[in-house]
Amino acid sequence: LTLVADQIASLKDEDGGSLCNFFSYGTNDLTQMTLGISRDDAGAFIPEYIASGICEADPFVTIDTEGVGFLVRKSAAAGRSASTD
Repeated sequence: LTLVADQIASLKDEDGGSLCNFFSYGTNDLTQMTLGISRDDAGAFIPEYIASGICEADPFVTIDTEGVGFLVRKSAAAGRSASTD
């Protein structure tokens, strides 16, 4: 089991693909680090971001498919390609 909770780990998962058979994604941590926002502070401005069209939804409720989702998909593909199983 490998926990993937930051951008570097998600981009370099070909390194871990041969060492483990399961990746677990820390999407809250990935969201905070990728978008550069704190979950603790987001409640103060995310509703305005949604109203202004900056965000479609709260990224801590619905995963940001273009940013965080991209990293998860890239990581999973890299891990699978390096797997020996």
